[in-house]
Amino acid sequence: MYQYVTRLRQLFRETRAPAALVTANGRYVLDVDPSLIDYVAFRDAMRDARAFGDSDEHLRACAAATTAVALWREHPLADLTTRLAEDWRTSFIHSDWIPANTFLLDELLATGQSLTALQRLDELDRDHPNELDFAKLRLKALKSAGRHGEITASYLRKYRALRADGDGQAADELREFHEQLSTSVPQSIQVTADRKPEQVEESVIPLRRLPRAIDRFVGRADVLAKLDHLTLDAAGAPLATIVCVTGPPGVGKTTTIGHWAHRSAERFTNGVIMIDLHGFSRTPRLEANDVVDVLLSALDFRVDQIVSPAGRMAKLATLLARRPALVVLDNVENYGHIRPLLDVLTPCTVILTSRRRLTPLTALHDVPAVSLDPLSPAESCELLAHRMRNRGRDEPELLETLARLCDCIPLALSIVADRAASRGGLRLRTLADQLKDAETLLTIGDDGDGAGIHLQAAYSWSYNALEEAEQRMFRLLGLHPGTEMSPAALASAAAISIPAARRSLDALFASHLIQHPGDLDRYRMHDILHRYATTLADREDDGDGPRRRLLSFYLHTAFNAHATVHQHKQRPPMIPLEPGTVPLDFDSPAAARQWCLNERSNLNALVEHAHRHGLHEHAWRIPHLTSDIYDRYGFYDDIVNGLAIAARSASAAGNTEAEASTLNDLGQVHMLIGNDETADHYLRTAYDLVQEQGDDFGRLAVLLNMARRHHHAGRTREAITRYSECLALAHVVRDPGHLGTAEYRLGDALEVAGEHDAAVEHYRRALEVRRETGDASGQMAVHTALAGVLTQLSRYDEASLHANKALLMADEIHHLPATMKLYSVLASLSHAQLKDREAIQYANHAVDLAERTNNATGEARALATLGRILADRGNSPDARDVLERAAGLYRDRGRQAKAAELEARIAELGHQPLTIPAARRRGDEDTVAMLPPSRQGSRKLHG
Repeated sequence: MYQYVTRLRQLFRETRAPAALVTANGRYVLDVDPSLIDYVAFRDAMRDARAFGDSDEHLRACAAATTAVALWREHPLADLTTRLAEDWRTSFIHSDWIPANTFLLDELLATGQSLTALQRLDELDRDHPNELDFAKLRLKALKSAGRHGEITASYLRKYRALRADGDGQAADELREFHEQLSTSVPQSIQVTADRKPEQVEESVIPLRRLPRAIDRFVGRADVLAKLDHLTLDAAGAPLATIVCVTGPPGVGKTTTIGHWAHRSAERFTNGVIMIDLHGFSRTPRLEANDVVDVLLSALDFRVDQIVSPAGRMAKLATLLARRPALVVLDNVENYGHIRPLLDVLTPCTVILTSRRRLTPLTALHDVPAVSLDPLSPAESCELLAHRMRNRGRDEPELLETLARLCDCIPLALSIVADRAASRGGLRLRTLADQLKDAETLLTIGDDGDGAGIHLQAAYSWSYNALEEAEQRMFRLLGLHPGTEMSPAALASAAAISIPAARRSLDALFASHLIQHPGDLDRYRMHDILHRYATTLADREDDGDGPRRRLLSFYLHTAFNAHATVHQHKQRPPMIPLEPGTVPLDFDSPAAARQWCLNERSNLNALVEHAHRHGLHEHAWRIPHLTSDIYDRYGFYDDIVNGLAIAARSASAAGNTEAEASTLNDLGQVHMLIGNDETADHYLRTAYDLVQEQGDDFGRLAVLLNMARRHHHAGRTREAITRYSECLALAHVVRDPGHLGTAEYRLGDALEVAGEHDAAVEHYRRALEVRRETGDASGQMAVHTALAGVLTQLSRYDEASLHANKALLMADEIHHLPATMKLYSVLASLSHAQLKDREAIQYANHAVDLAERTNNATGEARALATLGRILADRGNSPDARDVLERAAGLYRDRGRQAKAAELEARIAELGHQPLTIPAARRRGDEDTVAMLPPSRQGSRKLHG
């Protein structure tokens, strides 16, 4: 007994649990605040929930009951197998757990949340399949949800199960309830004078985003039946599952799944959505975070409300838990491509299509796979005859020849059939002879889920059949360096109205030359088809006008976006708008940012495109207009690549001022991401250029970054001297933006030097300047800095005031590096206020953002903050690991002073004895978790 007690006490110390074993009256007693035990909290929450229900406050009752049932996790007292423990488990399941869930389900129905109730019942049914109350509530929920066709099937399934288990009394009671339900409205959902259902926000419009349905689908009966079997239960209700659909390119995966989704949409009452992940395409593939954003937008949630990718993923999981839908992820590259989404999509029916077999998914996760083969010869002939408007019905041997030549691949069959149907004078035998050419055959066969296979012959036939306006639009699509375009951009390139552009695009869509993805106002072109259009654009002599207009549209729209988001910042002088070009305007910063994010791949491609074609005035300007917005989201690779091309274009254009400005910006970005030697090179080159030109304004900009390099390298006194020189020069130049920056950076250097009061004064001056200029991002940075230095001065109330102001601004500004630094400051402030739980959360958030955005300085700062907190808490091993990572980052960046400071702290930790930290205040303590019944244990109880 003594050994067990010793182990328990040691465990309490190691986990810092707010509990202790004490001796009382010859017995060992667990000394812990009862309110910290989940079982007690559960009963208290249920008592409150029932009180709210008795007062007809049903929404509050739902919230309290939801809180209560969420406290149970897995098997309670799992390590105890005694009869006493088993009796307690049986008692709590029947006396507490089942009644609590029954109450919650009743309250969900009383507030109109029938879909949420059904989902909860699905979860409970796995552990309590024979619970009569749950069976009754399912019938009530189905009626409340308007799913009347499922009521009888659900009743019969449960009635037979009860009979099979020998519980005739429960079966008869369920039958009587079903009969009553069929002729009356259950009391729990009646509307009476003294009880009105409370309303909750629950969408009544199901999500539906699918490709357009085709008028006739041929074959695949076995595949459609298998998909039904794998995704629906015996009553036809959707299953929360994943199914992989794999096969070679051109075999019709996308078409088959699209048809099945249209056919099955009515069964998925919360909606269906199909997303192309571009796994095999020249178009940049959609990553997990991109898919999360698409799904959040489809569910009418404003994506820009949450900056953190992890936060967005958590929000999506919450929404899908309430509204499980059919989600089709088309064109998956590999298992790693969709692995981060598996947990988020758990409540949904998920279909994946891929060229690869996704073996890790099928083998490790037991996910069923459906493999698609080419159509049968008979099905191929049927498809050809239908698409050719019944041509060839009297020439079956020619249909068989065409099918054989196309290898029965659906996409090749469709394109060949469309060719025959659009050219009534073309004999099928002639078409077959053309297809006998081996090179022609090898160029046919992509259904849109891959790159490297194209149908050049069929594309040329389709192109030649177009009207002149549509041919011109097709060539413009090839002129565009991206594969997904908006009508507005193409209209400007063609110098026509947007409605006229849409008419031509609709004609191309009807000819299967482009796609129209869902309800989005964008058109997409398969990769190989785009390359074919590019060859046409290069071959035809349309002049340089379309290319100039296209670049002018993106350049001036990017200018408008930057002006909307960063009103206080300077922008490069613009070149005139090309005649016939109509750039977009934005009514809000959020809309402007979203446009830049939607067009990011196009904007990046256009910079290289403009440089390659010698349009340098466009090439160097676009990166200067997009970098500030990209910086908010940590797209540093895009910034570096764009500015590198901009520098070359500025040099080629002979614009020394633009070249110096670009090199200065490149130096700043490389400094931020930890490439210090590269940063020094760019800054020195930029300084030489502005010095030769006698440009004081440019010299000030470069000197500020050079001073910052001294600061980062730990040469604090040198940095203070340089920043002071910059401040004096800023007053001479009379530029408020650089003046605010000089004050702010000088404050940073003084803070590092330990001159905190002086730092506060410079920060306050910087804040005043940035308020006058309306620089919101700059104000947030200064508030963050003031919060940090005031924390060091132990002026916590003032620090909290500035931190809260920065937090409010972060919600509006969406600037990830600034938010990352703010989290580090908040961690230090919370730690100083003895709120270590919050402090560690803030520090972890900062580390996560830094890793996601590849910000070496931010990561080092966040890790150093986290390490200090862990060290002060007595967690020496973890503190050493974290501090060593931070010191390594600082050392790699040449910030030797920072690294040495952390290494000294690490050395101290190595000599410290193990300490038990002081007890935290009650508000900072974690509860002692208690686990719920496992499925295995529940089956035993019901067995």
